[in-house]
Amino acid sequence: MLDYLPDEVVLEILIRLPVKSLVRFRCVCKDWLSLISSNAFIAAHTNRSLSRSDGNNKILFRYGQLVGTGLTPPRCFEQLSLRSDDGSFGYNGNFIQLNCPLERAVFPNNFPNMLGSWNGLICLKYYHPSYGYCYTLWNPSIHKAVSLPEPNLVSSKSDGILKHSHGFGYDPSTNDVKLVRLAYHEPHIMKVPPLVEIYTLNTGCWRAVTSPAPSYIINERCLSVFVNGASHWVAHTPPNEPTFRNVIVAFDMGDEVFREIAVPNCFVGKLYLNMTVAVRDGLLCLVPFNERGFNEREEEQEKECFYIWVMKEYGIRESWTKLFNIHIGGLKRVVGFRKNGEVLVTDRCGELLSYEPNTQLETRLGFCKFSSLETKIWFVESWFYLDKYIESLILLNAKNGVPGGLANRSASSARR
Repeated sequence: MLDYLPDEVVLEILIRLPVKSLVRFRCVCKDWLSLISSNAFIAAHTNRSLSRSDGNNKILFRYGQLVGTGLTPPRCFEQLSLRSDDGSFGYNGNFIQLNCPLERAVFPNNFPNMLGSWNGLICLKYYHPSYGYCYTLWNPSIHKAVSLPEPNLVSSKSDGILKHSHGFGYDPSTNDVKLVRLAYHEPHIMKVPPLVEIYTLNTGCWRAVTSPAPSYIINERCLSVFVNGASHWVAHTPPNEPTFRNVIVAFDMGDEVFREIAVPNCFVGKLYLNMTVAVRDGLLCLVPFNERGFNEREEEQEKECFYIWVMKEYGIRESWTKLFNIHIGGLKRVVGFRKNGEVLVTDRCGELLSYEPNTQLETRLGFCKFSSLETKIWFVESWFYLDKYIESLILLNAKNGVPGGLANRSASSARR
């Protein structure tokens, strides 16, 4: 039948198929192998998936727990899974467990840091005692992971310890996946501006970013979010500045320049704010939290809570709008936003809750402490991670750099 169908019709049929089918159909013939593995087809399939993502109900979810018996030190367990963002979401709900192929082979006793995810592609950072920090791109849909080469900026005794912040995202103008890395020297106090380098999947290597770096400090534990073609972090002025100021730093993945986005006026000069950035309904979101509590308008002490703000017009300071507050005692962190409008939050005990802002009701999801005569289980609040998940073919034609990447690290580690 293929002999009677024009090539453009075959292309339109294939581009509508799920990832699992396309991976199998590469075996049909050499023409299909070449077509499905091409950069143009992967980009077209990715863009179509993004345009139809509104009906997608899958989320990428991670949690970690400690299990102890009372007689031995607690053991760490991590689970990364795909779940449905519906009423079945919870500890006992249905899920598909994901196992990164690099974990057991290279990092048997090490859990990765989630640097971000985009369109089904996950960026992980591991620490290896022999190789130092290692970065991995992983696409669970096609069961493929690629180890990144060693960054150019590494710690040394003369320069001091490097503190890192990362941004992971996509450049649609070149159909390229990028990881930007900000490195702060810290012999005694963080030096600004940081050194900046970027990895691009199309080139397979790191290079320096030539545009001016921001003269702000980004907390190493601050997770970035990717929205409007840029990675975003919450930052503040360095300690030696006469005036303290909070800002949002953005790095555009297309033109590779940094920009400054103003926070709402009531948060500009506030100290002790545990602020994070997030994405809600495709909009940049700011989530300040002050354990001391304050009222944004009257500067009065009030009950501790999270404040949920969104920027309705990207880049326009006046468009910041407060949606609601979350008043729950003992809250620790906002993990993410669900499709039904609820907010996933954690408390100081590590329990995960789902908060409904209209009714102000909280739902316990089963991720909580468990104790018996023989076993104790508790969850680590900092390990919770949530993001929407869309299948893609990204990495399908990428070379697996695991063996070579680790070999190169071994040589450089010996020099150090």
